[in-house]
Amino acid sequence: MKILNGYSKVRKKNTVLTIGNFDGVHKGHQEIIKQTVKLSKKNNLKSVVITFKPHPNDFFKKDSKPFKLTNEETKIEEIKKLGVDYLIFMKFDKNLNKLLPENFVKKLINFRPKFIVVGYNFHFGYRRKGDVHLLKKLSKKYLYTLKIIKPVIGNNKRIFNSTFIRKKLESGQYNIAKEMLGRNWLLEGKIVKGSGRGRELGYPTANFVLNDYVLPMKGVYVTKSFFEKNKKKKYFGIANIGNRPTFNEKKIFFENHFFNLKSFLYGKKIFVELLVFLRKEKKFANIKVLKKQIEKDILLAKKILNKNK
Repeated sequence: MKILNGYSKVRKKNTVLTIGNFDGVHKGHQEIIKQTVKLSKKNNLKSVVITFKPHPNDFFKKDSKPFKLTNEETKIEEIKKLGVDYLIFMKFDKNLNKLLPENFVKKLINFRPKFIVVGYNFHFGYRRKGDVHLLKKLSKKYLYTLKIIKPVIGNNKRIFNSTFIRKKLESGQYNIAKEMLGRNWLLEGKIVKGSGRGRELGYPTANFVLNDYVLPMKGVYVTKSFFEKNKKKKYFGIANIGNRPTFNEKKIFFENHFFNLKSFLYGKKIFVELLVFLRKEKKFANIKVLKKQIEKDILLAKKILNKNK
C-alpha cells in the first residue's frame, strides 16, 4: 500500500475510490473498504482510500474533548490489512471545508474513479449538504458508477458507527465496542514516569497519557501489550484507566501492570490492547483495602486469560 498526500501520483491510473474519516476502521468501515478492493480487482483498477488530515472534528472544535478511536498509525495498519493500493491523506482546511458539494466531487474526479464506493449515510461538501442522492445524480455527468454500501448491523441490532462505539466505550460496554471494531481496542503512548505508587504497592506500572483518544469508562481492564521494536512479543497484565481517587489525584493516566515483565524503559512507545473490562474505578478506604482489590483483580484477570488460551 502506498501512502500519499494529495492526488498527483495516481492521476494516470483509473481507480475505485472510497472516502471517509474511517476513525476506528470498524466493521462498517471495513465492509466499505473491502467492497472497494473487491471492485478494483474485478475490474483491474487501483483501489484508493481517501481520508482526512486533520480529522474534521479537530478542525471545527479545536478545544473539544478527545474523541479518537485510532491514531494515524493504527488507522494506516488496519486499512493496509484490507489490501488497499493507495491511502491518500487529504488536507482538511478552510478551503476544503468551503467547497460546494459538486466542487468536492470534481476534486474526487482527479483520482479518475470508474467507481465510487460510499456508505449509505455519506455526506460531503460545505455544511455536509451533499449526500448519496447527489453523488448518484452526478455520476452520469462525471462518468463513474456509484456503489452504496448498506449499514452493517451487530448482534444488538445497532448500526455500526464510530459515534456509537465511543458511547459504548464511555459507558463501560466494552464487549459491544469490541464487537463493532471487530478486534480489541488498541491504545498507544509513550511510557512516562508516574508517582511511583504502583511500585510501592508491589505492582509497578508502565504509565502513559491517553491524549487524543476518547476516554473510556474509568476502571480496570485486562490487557495485552507489545513494544514498538518487538511487536511479536506479547505481555499480559491489567491496567487502570483513571485518576486514582484513593489518592485524591485529578490527572487521568493509563497505568499498566505486567504479569510477565518486570522492567521497562521510560520514553519507549507501548501498544496496549484492551481485552476485557473488569470493573469501574472506585475510591478505597485505605491502601490495605486497595491492595486486596488489586490481588482480586489479578486473580480474575489470570483466570480469564487461562480460560481463553
